[in-house]
Amino acid sequence: MTQAPHKIKQRITKRQLALILYCCLNYQEIVSLAELCGIPHRPSFPDPETKNLVVHYLCQNFFDQSSSFKKISWVLGEKAKDFIRCVKYMGVGEMSLLFGHSNYFQNDGELGQMLWAMLMDSRQQVQDYAYSLLAKLSRLEPTYDHEEERLEVEEEDSHFLLHKTVSQIDLETDINLPVLLKPEQQKATALQKEGNSYLQSILHQNRSDRLENQPSLLDQQLQDLTCQYQSLQQQMQEQVQENRFLAEENQILKEKILRHESRESVVDQLVEEKRILQLDLAELSEKLERQLPPHVERGKVELMAGLQSLEKSTTRTQQVFDELRADLQGHLDSMLQINQDSVANLDWLHQRISTLGNNRRQKIASYTSKQPRVGIFVDVQNMFYAAKDRYAGRLDYIKLLDLMVGPRQLAVAYAYIVQIPEIDQSSFVSLLEHNGYTIRTKDLRLRGDGSAKGDWDVGIAVDIAMMLDSLDVVALASGDGDFCELAELVKRRNKRIEVAAFSHNTSMDLIRSADQFFPINNEMII
Repeated sequence: MTQAPHKIKQRITKRQLALILYCCLNYQEIVSLAELCGIPHRPSFPDPETKNLVVHYLCQNFFDQSSSFKKISWVLGEKAKDFIRCVKYMGVGEMSLLFGHSNYFQNDGELGQMLWAMLMDSRQQVQDYAYSLLAKLSRLEPTYDHEEERLEVEEEDSHFLLHKTVSQIDLETDINLPVLLKPEQQKATALQKEGNSYLQSILHQNRSDRLENQPSLLDQQLQDLTCQYQSLQQQMQEQVQENRFLAEENQILKEKILRHESRESVVDQLVEEKRILQLDLAELSEKLERQLPPHVERGKVELMAGLQSLEKSTTRTQQVFDELRADLQGHLDSMLQINQDSVANLDWLHQRISTLGNNRRQKIASYTSKQPRVGIFVDVQNMFYAAKDRYAGRLDYIKLLDLMVGPRQLAVAYAYIVQIPEIDQSSFVSLLEHNGYTIRTKDLRLRGDGSAKGDWDVGIAVDIAMMLDSLDVVALASGDGDFCELAELVKRRNKRIEVAAFSHNTSMDLIRSADQFFPINNEMII
């Protein structure tokens, strides 16, 4: 997660923002950003003076104009988006290791992008660490008595400071980072310190020369120093890479030696045990040859004959197995034909059941209006799993409807089903519809942790509450104890509440709340 850019605006200084702009953006990108923010500038070839002036106005607009503030923040965020994704998985300790490693950041652009990504991070300790690095970068600047002198020298010093690596800044400002250096790395670091000290002395000399109106000489010396520093930096990186490669090879060789030494003792022990076993085996064989009676030889002959007979029996068994497999295949084909015939008969039964259901509904409609109006509400998921766990079968929903209606008038019959994507329930739904049920379905919901959620408790309660005025009896097919409060509501409205469910799967509170309880047994299982 990242923090809002306006929080960065509250803490960062113009000097620190200029350093980040210098690091992250090249000349063309800075000019394009200035045009985007509406900052006028004179077209020219890339030169430090124009770049410094444009960066100065960008920093001013960042704090003064909200539109420029948003555009600059967006451009820096896009430039550092790869580092933003990396930073959110890192801790401050890991970041300190990266900043302490002299050759991690290949150029100033990566350094600036990393600093901006840390400023955008939502964790306070990461932001504080980034601001501390920027503050120590800023403290490397000299102070001046006049604003004009500070601005004049600041332009060139800013450009020079951006060529310092993080390891150089840490050495000059005593940032305590946990870096463990090997002798070769210490030698490279010493060379880098010596180069940094030399650069600092030349820098102060060049600053005084520049104040004496000698800008061309300073530029030439800065270029020479930059080339020398880059050469030293390249040598140090090559030395560090070579040291790392040698350390990895050394570690691999040590591990191989340890494995070899541990295995060598085991191999020696196994060889000695093998020699002892061979001697014992030879001695035992000699004893057996001297002590074997004549009938043992006869037993060996009989054993060989038995083995040959067993092989013949195995061959005959394989032939019988092949014959049985062919017969079984024939039976399977006939079973498939029988199954097809059964499916056809089942379709006919469905049609017949549908006809009987229509006749029954007509007969129910002929009852007088004085008969109690019954509303049937079936929690199919609760009934399905209760029947499966107790009887390893399925509930006969036609018998359930007859049991709960009785000689009364059926007003409505709702069946509430949770749809599971992997299971086709279309035939089951059609069967319920043919027998007078109105189907209510909902899809199984998947949670973020991988678990699933699917029930109709709230939906059933809402439907009953809405239909209560048009019913005399509420017949609920569910053993869920969550319906106790619903049962009390039905009774307070002077209506009758009846519950039908499996005894082993029904809440005792729900049984006590109901006016009548119909226990379901194995006679209603198919």
